[in-house]
Amino acid sequence: MSAPRRITIVGGGFSGVSAAVQLVRHSPVPLAVTLIESRDRVGPGLAYATHDPDHRLNGPTWVHAVDPVDGEHFTRWCETHGVFEADPQAVQANGTAFVRRAVLGAYLEAMVRGHASWAATGSTIRTLQDRAVHAWEADGEVTTVTEHGQTLTADLLVLATGNAEPRLQAPLDPALAQHPGVIENPLVTARLLGIPREARVLIIGSGLTSLDVVSTLQRQGHAGGVTVVSRRGLRPRAQPLASGVVAHPVGRQNLDRLLGPAPTFLTEVKPELRTWIKTLRARIRDSVARGENWNVPFDELRDAVWQLWPTLPPAQQRRFLRSVRPWYDVHRFRSPPQTEAIHREALAAGRVVHLAARLRSLAVQAGTHRIDAVLQPSGGGAPRTEAFDVVVNCTGLDAAARTAGNPLLQALVSHGTLRADACGIGYAVDANCRVIDSEGEALSRIRLIGPPTLGTFGDPGGAMFIAAQIHRMLPDVFGTLQRPALSTAFLSSSYSAQGLAVQSNSR
Repeated sequence: MSAPRRITIVGGGFSGVSAAVQLVRHSPVPLAVTLIESRDRVGPGLAYATHDPDHRLNGPTWVHAVDPVDGEHFTRWCETHGVFEADPQAVQANGTAFVRRAVLGAYLEAMVRGHASWAATGSTIRTLQDRAVHAWEADGEVTTVTEHGQTLTADLLVLATGNAEPRLQAPLDPALAQHPGVIENPLVTARLLGIPREARVLIIGSGLTSLDVVSTLQRQGHAGGVTVVSRRGLRPRAQPLASGVVAHPVGRQNLDRLLGPAPTFLTEVKPELRTWIKTLRARIRDSVARGENWNVPFDELRDAVWQLWPTLPPAQQRRFLRSVRPWYDVHRFRSPPQTEAIHREALAAGRVVHLAARLRSLAVQAGTHRIDAVLQPSGGGAPRTEAFDVVVNCTGLDAAARTAGNPLLQALVSHGTLRADACGIGYAVDANCRVIDSEGEALSRIRLIGPPTLGTFGDPGGAMFIAAQIHRMLPDVFGTLQRPALSTAFLSSSYSAQGLAVQSNSR
């Protein structure tokens, strides 16, 4: 029997775990998968490590299956493990369940353990707690080097690095992150729990993460007041929950919908941003007039973005990201009903206010720990200064942070293996997630999946869409793995900086 094909996956969040599980489940040849993750837990990643009971998934369980071929898998896992009994508030009147984010983290951990030895395909998954710092392709193989000096040689490398950790964005001084009253990364729940009850809090950004922060503060009986500032004053729309029993997609119905043709009401018009917006609005009006929810036509668009986005000229893609994306995101990333209820109650009581303004600057008051925020109202008028005790950064994706804090991505960019996409917010890949290098060549043995492919696919955010993206690339990946690789030279686990530079320049 031939030796298993070797695959290295860098990143142990949803993207990495979904890739590992789908690969070992569906491979026509045995695989030996190594999953590299620097954190002490494989699965939760950045998004699902929180244990706050009020931090919930914003989508139902049936959109979070690790393998989209079995779309009910996560729901069944929750049933088997007593999740709904332990958390009765998770299940809504129509049967849709919105569970805590930590539950998905536990599920992903269980999926790695459960697929460590997958007899059906003779494949294995092993985990390595380390940090990848460099990789290069040579002679039909990909070598990955870790921070602790390990060298892994594989037939394929999958980059599943996810989003960069939140950081203060311009025009704010990065040094402010060291101030005890500034929480740069709101996903570190322990910092939120330490906010004094009487503190006056400023939240920068009004997306789903800001709602999680509000939920944590309200559960703690926060009385100091919370101001949520964003340029347009928008906040996520609530998940529309129709009355009655909802027929959840079963089997691969959800996947088949995502893989189906794009909606004709968009494909039959000119591929132009303004035309699409006008057409979508008209479709929504017609849908509402028929008694349907606004999300029905919107979701038709959302599910086909990966097909529609590449047809837009790059200039219009950049225009969308610059001007339209905030409106798209508040409809796309919706508030789960439990979170929505907490937020609406806080708004009605005046404990939380939303402000449409641009944050011009933050500065620490001399002789105190209070922080002055200069706010420019979006509707016009003079800037005003307000003082806060705590500032929480919820600004979301930072395009400039693509490689920040990630030595592997920095190395791949500096050596020309990765290049920025046409929008400048991620890295260029082809339809099968093969990275496109600085010479314009698609590298079949290095794949990039998940949020860093935003500029190519338009919307690879959320578990359902990442899992479907991985599913789409599997046939090409398996074809690559079954092609014979060229002979490779022996690589010692100890290497010099000079030797590393020579190897990394090999194509």
